[in-house]
Amino acid sequence: MSPEHDCAAPRTEADKAVDSLEYASASAAGRRQRNDDACAFRLPTGGERRFRGALAAVADGVSAATAGGDAARTAVSGFISDYYSTPHTWSIKQAAARVLQSLNGWLYRQGGGATSVRQGWLTTFSAVIFKGSNAHLIHIGDSRIYRLRSGNLECLTRDHSTSLGGGRTFLSRALGMDAHVELDYRREALQAGDIYLLTSDGIHDFVAAEFIADILQDNGEAAAQALLDAALGAGSDDNLSAVVCRIVTVPPPDTDDLLSQNRALPFPPDLRPGNRLDGFLILQELHASARSQLYLARDMGDQRGEKKGALRVIKTPSVNFADDPAYIESFIAEEWTGRRLDHPGIVRVFPPTNERHFLYHVLEYVDGQNLRQWLQLNPQPPLEQVREMIAQLVSALRRLQRLEIVHGDLKPENIMIGADRRLKLIDLGGASSAGLREHLRHRGDTAPGSKNYAAPEYFFGDGASHRSDIFSLGIITYELLTGHYPYRERAGFQHYPLKSYAGLQYISARSYRGDLPDWIDGALRRACSADPRQRYTALSEFVHDLRHPNPEFFRSDSQPLMERNPLLFWQLVALLLLLSHLLYFL
Repeated sequence: MSPEHDCAAPRTEADKAVDSLEYASASAAGRRQRNDDACAFRLPTGGERRFRGALAAVADGVSAATAGGDAARTAVSGFISDYYSTPHTWSIKQAAARVLQSLNGWLYRQGGGATSVRQGWLTTFSAVIFKGSNAHLIHIGDSRIYRLRSGNLECLTRDHSTSLGGGRTFLSRALGMDAHVELDYRREALQAGDIYLLTSDGIHDFVAAEFIADILQDNGEAAAQALLDAALGAGSDDNLSAVVCRIVTVPPPDTDDLLSQNRALPFPPDLRPGNRLDGFLILQELHASARSQLYLARDMGDQRGEKKGALRVIKTPSVNFADDPAYIESFIAEEWTGRRLDHPGIVRVFPPTNERHFLYHVLEYVDGQNLRQWLQLNPQPPLEQVREMIAQLVSALRRLQRLEIVHGDLKPENIMIGADRRLKLIDLGGASSAGLREHLRHRGDTAPGSKNYAAPEYFFGDGASHRSDIFSLGIITYELLTGHYPYRERAGFQHYPLKSYAGLQYISARSYRGDLPDWIDGALRRACSADPRQRYTALSEFVHDLRHPNPEFFRSDSQPLMERNPLLFWQLVALLLLLSHLLYFL
C-alpha cells in the first residue's frame, strides 16, 4: 500500500488503517467521456507527518472550461508536493494559503487571465489536513467537506456559487478565476469515530444528506465506492469523486518530538569548571542572569570529525523557573527555532552529540564581545561603519523573515562581534513563529524584548510582526550613532504608562549629534516610529535610506521647531518665561 494515491483516473481504492486514521477513495467519469475530477490522500511518516499531518483533497475541474480537468489534477498534485515542502516555522493555515496562492496565480496565467470561462484553467478545491488532535479545512468552490459525528452529518463548508434560477448555478469562486484568491479556512477538534467526507458535486447534488450518513455508517472501507454507486443510481450526470477519512483514535495535543521529549528533562545542577555534562567538559562560566547561565565547554564526545574537541557554549535554564511550565516551554522552543536556521549571521544551535540527561542547549561559540561592550569602547562610530554593521544585521533578519520568524529581543547584548568583525545574532529565546505557536501548550504573559528596545505594540496588545524587529533595529542604529535612545528612557519593563502610540515623542538624533544629515534623522525617525503602521515595511527600505537621501525627509525645515529639535524648543520656552518674569519685576 502506498501512503499517497491520486484518484484522478477512473478507479476505486480502499486502504487499510494506518496509525489513528483510516481512509478510502473513489473517482469516476460517470456518464461523461472524461473525468475532470481529481482526488488524493497523503499519509506521510516521520517528520512530515509530525509537522504537516495527513492530507485529503478533492478538486472538481469546471466543466465549462476546456482545461478544467488539467486544472484539477494540477491543483491536487501541486498542493501536495508544495505543501510538504513548506518551512516548519509556518502554521498550517499559512502554509496552505501560500501554496494555493501560488497555484492560483499559475492557473490564472495558464488561462490567459481568464478572459473567458471556456479558456480558463478553473477548478474547485477542498482539503482536510489532519494534524495532531485537529482537522484543518481549506476550501474554495462548490466541492464539499462533511463530518459525520455521533450519527449527525454536518456540511463544514459553504458553496461559493450563485443561483441563476431554473436549477442553474454560477460558480463565484474557484482556483484560476482571478489573480487573487480568497480561501475559506476553519479548524475543528477531532473526536474518535469522526468521519470526514470530501465530495465533488456529482455526488452531493444527487444524494441526500440522510442517505450519505447511512452509507458512511454502513459500508466501512467500501463507503467511497458506495457513494459513487448511489449518485449514479440517483441520475448523476457529472464526474464523481469521494474521499472518506475515519478517525480511529485521537492523537495527543500536537507536539514536536523536541518539545514533548525535553519537557520531562530535569534542570542541570550548578556547573563549575571541570564538571562534565553529557560529554561536555565545562571550562568556565561566561554569563549568568536570573533566567539562564552560559558556560564555555569542550565537546569531549567519542564521535569522529571536527566536533570532537570543539569549543561550544552550554546554555542552561535557571532553577528559579523550575516550576514554570511557560518558561520551560519557551526555553525548549529556543532550540526548536535555532535548529531550523542556517545563516552566518545567526548563532548556530547544535543537536546534542550524546544522549541528553538534562535540559540545556548546545550553541556555537563566538570569540568576541557583544555590541554593548563594543559601544562602550567605540562611542559614536563613523556613519559608514554603522551602515556596514546594520547591513550585516539586516542580512540575518531577512533570513528570519523568510521563515516567518520574529526575533523579538533585538538589543546590543544579543549581538556578538567576532574576532573577524562579523556580527551575529544570539539568544533566540524571544523568537516566535506561527508554526512554533502551534506546538506550544502554555503562553507566557510577559512581553518579549527589553525595556528600551521592545516595540510598543507588545505592550499595547497589538500582534508582533517583522516591523517589531525593525523598531528594535532602528533603536540600535540610533544608539550606535548617538549613544542615546530616541525616546525617554523607560524605567519600567512590564508596561507602558501610555494610552496611545502618540504618547511616545521622538527625540531628533541631531540634538545629540549635529553632524548627522537631516535625511539620516528622517530614516531613524521612520524606523523607530512608535506606531507600527508608520514604520518601514521592509528592511531593504531602511538600508537604502541610510545610504541615499530620501526626498521625503527634506521637508524637516517646514516642520515645527518642537518636532525638529524638542530640546531647543523647550530651552527657548524656558528662556522666554524667564525673560517675562524679569520684565514683570522690573
